[in-house]
Amino acid sequence: QKRVRAPKPSPASPTPAGPEQAAPRISPALSRSRFRARYDVAVMPVRGQTRTAAAAQSQPLSISLPRLTFGPRWFSLLLVIACVLMLYFYSTEPYFLAQQAIIYGNQRVSSQDINSVLGIANQPTAFLNPAQIEYNIRASFPEIYGAYVQVELPARVTVTVVERQPVAAWMQDGQVVWVDAYGYAFPPRGQIEGLVTVTASGNPPAPQSAELTQPIGARPFLTTELTAAIATLAPQVPEGAALVYDPRYGLGWSDPVGWRAYFGKDNSNMAIKLAIYQAIVQNLAERGVQPTLISVEYPNAPFYR
Repeated sequence: QKRVRAPKPSPASPTPAGPEQAAPRISPALSRSRFRARYDVAVMPVRGQTRTAAAAQSQPLSISLPRLTFGPRWFSLLLVIACVLMLYFYSTEPYFLAQQAIIYGNQRVSSQDINSVLGIANQPTAFLNPAQIEYNIRASFPEIYGAYVQVELPARVTVTVVERQPVAAWMQDGQVVWVDAYGYAFPPRGQIEGLVTVTASGNPPAPQSAELTQPIGARPFLTTELTAAIATLAPQVPEGAALVYDPRYGLGWSDPVGWRAYFGKDNSNMAIKLAIYQAIVQNLAERGVQPTLISVEYPNAPFYR
């Protein structure tokens, strides 16, 4: 709607008519100020504002609550609440708390000893880390080669371990370590019948795969050639003799007759070395010579003292 109001012109004063009288002059500024028009235009109110300022001042202040509508955000909120309640239930309910693991594959290490280092007692099964459990086992028991950990809900933990099998007991400077077929050394545990004992008078040659910064597990101690030589010579040791190791001459045994026989530091040509040794012993016995040392480390140049 539009309403227009213009001011009415004032009646003109009577003037004497005459042809020679000129009309009065009106300045442009006076004309604009006297005949300025006023326009009242109705516009749409701002959304959410239903009252004018005058109406708001005349009526008392009222508080209106927002209207609640259900949408995707409510579904997300319910989902978050359900996840929080589920995590709380899994972490506090005794039905989901682990107590001890079921151990398979262990022979010398008892299940009680393994469970004592797992760190899973009264812990929520849903939050257990199998990699951390395996690390704890290998760090505590060097004789365990590997461990496979499986965690299942509600509270089942299964651990399958693989132990190293010793082939010899290495005795040096009053200390004894067990060595497996790959040359890795680990502390002795339990008793093994028929285990070969090697008495060493010095350090063996360091294997090439030795890592001084290895954090956990068994470390390489003997070369694979030396461990193979131990396995080959062990059945050939005379009754009453014992395997010995000398840093200069290598591996051999102390014969009960009174001499020491040495066969080097590796397992190469071991059958030839044993045949040469038997020939030298027979020759010395025929000549009545009592040796103190026989070395066949180099088959092309054996010697005795």
